[in-house]
Amino acid sequence: MDTERVSFEQLAGISACFALAVLSRITSLPLWVPLIVILCGAIRLFTARNGRSSPPRWLVFTLAALTTPLLFLRFHTFNGLDAGTALLALMGGLKLLETKTRRDIYIITLIIYFVSLSALLDSNSFWLLAYLIAVSWLTTAALLRLTSRGAAPDWRRCFRHAGRLLGQALPLTLVFWLLFPRFAAPLWQIRSDFHGAQSGLSDTMSPGDIDKLALSDEIAFRVHFEGAAPPSRDRYWRGPVLHDFDGRTWRVTELDFGGAPALQPQGPVYHYTVMMEPSHQRWIFALDWPVHSALEAAGLTSDYTLMQAFPISHPIDVVATSYSKARATDSLNPRMRRRDTHSFNGNPRTLQFARNLRGEHPDDMDYVRAVLATFNQQPFYYTLTPPKLGNDSVDGFLFDTRRGFCEHYASAFAVLMRAAGIPARVVTGYQGGTLNPYGDYWILRQSDAHAWDEVWIDGSGWIRIDPTAAIAPERVEGEMADATNPDEALASRWQRNAGWFAGARLRLDVLREIWRERILDFDQDSQQRLLKMFRIPEPDGQKLVMVLAAAMGLVLCWLTWQVRRELDPRSNDAATRAYARLCSRLAAAGLPRLPHEGAESYAARVARQRPDLAHTVTAICRQYSALRYAAPSTSITLGQFEAAVRTFRPRHSPK
Repeated sequence: MDTERVSFEQLAGISACFALAVLSRITSLPLWVPLIVILCGAIRLFTARNGRSSPPRWLVFTLAALTTPLLFLRFHTFNGLDAGTALLALMGGLKLLETKTRRDIYIITLIIYFVSLSALLDSNSFWLLAYLIAVSWLTTAALLRLTSRGAAPDWRRCFRHAGRLLGQALPLTLVFWLLFPRFAAPLWQIRSDFHGAQSGLSDTMSPGDIDKLALSDEIAFRVHFEGAAPPSRDRYWRGPVLHDFDGRTWRVTELDFGGAPALQPQGPVYHYTVMMEPSHQRWIFALDWPVHSALEAAGLTSDYTLMQAFPISHPIDVVATSYSKARATDSLNPRMRRRDTHSFNGNPRTLQFARNLRGEHPDDMDYVRAVLATFNQQPFYYTLTPPKLGNDSVDGFLFDTRRGFCEHYASAFAVLMRAAGIPARVVTGYQGGTLNPYGDYWILRQSDAHAWDEVWIDGSGWIRIDPTAAIAPERVEGEMADATNPDEALASRWQRNAGWFAGARLRLDVLREIWRERILDFDQDSQQRLLKMFRIPEPDGQKLVMVLAAAMGLVLCWLTWQVRRELDPRSNDAATRAYARLCSRLAAAGLPRLPHEGAESYAARVARQRPDLAHTVTAICRQYSALRYAAPSTSITLGQFEAAVRTFRPRHSPK
């Protein structure tokens, strides 16, 4: 049993693999769990380094007795993905602490594979999958090296062997992926416990909200147009519409799915697919003005917000249709008019300014133009770092600071409209986007978040007004000059100057999108289409299982042949394989080797029958004997022997 005991090198190798596996789940584990794992590994490595055995068993039992109840108090269960993984990681750390024999290494290796699998179930990231494949490859190579009964093979050979094992498993993986009956939803959607902080727009807007998103490079969604994309001035992606204002904060007051008012199209129609990232919100960002969606669970609210019945917890594709311009065919509902002209307390200077300006411009559109001219002609500035505002935030912005972001201008404009009796509301969403020429789709990032207004003009309906666009370009402060052009590939100047960097990012995004479309979205319908490609009539679950069984049988036969071939010492010996090629070439030249002949006896007979081949064949056969039977020598290498066989091309002897 002494030969079965693990060494310091073996412990260090398996500990490194275990640490890499736990790292993949670091965000979902309580902080003290990886700390306990690190502590256990450090103690065991310290004892092994000093030539001692594992710590006493009472230490392992004490740690288990203390940490297991803590884990239960944290999750209130041992079931579920997060709780189960935390328990598995904790048990792996304790097992590492008491590791003595190779059997313990085998158990830890299994734990590494299970922890890696749990990370894959928790995320649909392509990069995480690549990382976990690398961890599995390294773990398999370490296992081959650490459990060798003879001299430990070099790492290059172990990595090559581990790669061959993973390659042999690939066909079986592909068969299971394509043909194993799919769940109604992806595995990662089965998780229902969401604890992370959501990113993106919300159903409220206060000064300072959207400017936080303006610095975020996170992708909100992607869009693919069937034809030409609309120009930048029409690429407004509609999200939450805010109606209620308390003097500082705008809110969504109601979600009326009674049906959006009818619209008369006046601009081009656009057909497109919105590829939403998980936002854990219900709204889907659609191009103004949406009139149709192919998603059964989605519908339009009375203010033309496209929403679905449940939060978006996994990537979805939404096919939609929008018109760049439209007008209402009916008059404004009295209830909606009261809602969108609702008075509020506070901001007295703003109200007085609106009354004075309204007296000079009784026509609604003239009044709208007058307010926009105020923003353009007076010293208002556009900045990401505006001064703080007091309770009367609109008064402070319009008459004191005059510095703000899109939310400041949208809020102030809507207040000025309502103070003049014109129905107005604030729309939040995204504007512009980045064209990815490598994938023919547009990318909308959180930095494209925007807020604008809509006002009701009798006879025209709701009209989109973007007061931020009224700010003169020379009054855009700091890095906001980069953010005001939505068609730039990246927001920051240094990234744009490094063209290779921007191009690499866009190519990587295409790779992520292919991963999502081809892998993550492969569902039951995709399997049905696959069976139809195989020309299987009326494909159903029973036929799918039959095809799966047939494919598995073929792959298992191939794997059996591969294993038998590797276990055959003759086929596994490179020198023997090269010698077999030499014999086959001599046989083709009319000099077959007899079953009883050794290499040098065979060479002697060839030399008697074909003197022209005597020198070459004798030299090659002697090289084979030296490689196959003699002690290791530097006089001839396997590469030299294989090269000599490759260049040997005997011909039939002349008659």
